[in-house]
Formats: sequence, C-alpha cells, structure tokens
Amino acid sequence: MASVLLSSLCFPSDDAVIGFIMLIESADDTALDNPVVVEDLAMFLARAVVDEVLAPQHLEEIGTQFSGADSIGRKVLQMAKSSLKARLSGERILRCWGGGGTGSPGWAIEDVKDKVGRLLEEFESGGDIREACRCIKDLSMPFFHHEVVKKTLVAIIEKKNEKLWGLLDQCFSSGLITTYQMMKGFGRVAESLEDLALDVPDAEKQFTQHVERAKLAGWLDSSFCLTKPGPARA
Repeated sequence: MASVLLSSLCFPSDDAVIGFIMLIESADDTALDNPVVVEDLAMFLARAVVDEVLAPQHLEEIGTQFSGADSIGRKVLQMAKSSLKARLSGERILRCWGGGGTGSPGWAIEDVKDKVGRLLEEFESGGDIREACRCIKDLSMPFFHHEVVKKTLVAIIEKKNEKLWGLLDQCFSSGLITTYQMMKGFGRVAESLEDLALDVPDAEKQFTQHVERAKLAGWLDSSFCLTKPGPARA
C-alpha cells in the first residue's frame, strides 16, 4: 500500500530522492526492529523505479551519498540494482509485497495482461481510439503500460496493422504512455524477436523499421539501440 501511495502522490523526483536518502540513512536504527531492513529498503527502491517514482539514474544519485563499501546504503543500492536487472524483474517487483502486486485490488499480472489483449482485439475489430485510450487509462497501472506497448508492437509485426500504430501514437501524444514505458515495451519486443521470427520471418526487419519510426516520432530516446537488450527489462 505504501508503494502504491508513493506512485499515486506524484511527488517531484527531487523530493523522492531526498526522502529515500533520509530513509536509508535511518536504516541502522530501523534494523533494531527489522533485521531484514536491507532487503526491504532495496525492494522499496526497486519498486519505486518500476512505478516511475524514481528514474534509474536516480539510483546513482542516491548511491553517491553512501560511498562506504560496507555501508547499509551501499548494500541497499546493490540489491535494488540486482533486482531490477533480473529477468522478468518488473512482474516480480510488482509482486514483491505479496498479493497481486498491482494498484488495482484483486488484479493479478495475468489478469491485466488478459485485459490488455482484449482491449486491443476490440480496437482492431472496429473500436474507437478514444475508447481504447480510456480503457488503458482505466487500468490505473501506468507503471505497466510497457505491456500495452509490447502487445501492440507484436500485433503490428504479425498483422501489419497501421491502425494499431495510430493507437500508440495517440497514447504517447496524449501523455498516457511515457517515453520510459515506450522504451521498456520496445525493449521487451527486442528480447522476444527470435521467438517472434518463428512465425514472422521478417520480424527483425520490421522491428528495426518501427524503432527508427518511433525515434522520429519522439517516442524513444536516441540511446535506444537495436542490439538485444539485457534481462533488466521485464
């Protein structure tokens, strides 16, 4: 609930960074009552990155405050980074406190994936773009919008459906899907290209073209490359 609250409050990132630094600085006292404080703080940090409360580069900023090799702060940062680099890290971190791990009570990750799949099918079969955007917004899971990007891109590659590209364009231009979520979604598709090519032989060629098109549209940062990304993206 605390993680969901942080995501909902939309604090300025500078304030969030200061708050986490203060929290880690008090870890020695917290450890008296909570022996696994390092693990818990690391999970709060990782979850904050997944929820976009913090950007990945903020972990480096926080890390500059804890230079000692044996400090609790250094251990927390190392564990948080390791969690974020793990395969399928996003889904695991969303479940880190137990339960469904989402901001919507009773919704497991698989439920959300199913909802995304159904809304895309409805949109393809003649649905209205504004209605599709409303459904995405109603998921109330902006930290999981990379799933929308991934599923939409895969459908575009499989079906060469320009209408679906228009949906992503509308989601981005309206601010519904952020560049960060676009980067994660494109990264996840890059990871699955080998499997996708089994059914769509020119999947990699199509994906390359879509990446360049997305960069021109401003969806992707220029740092995004076509080499197969590491397992950090979930």
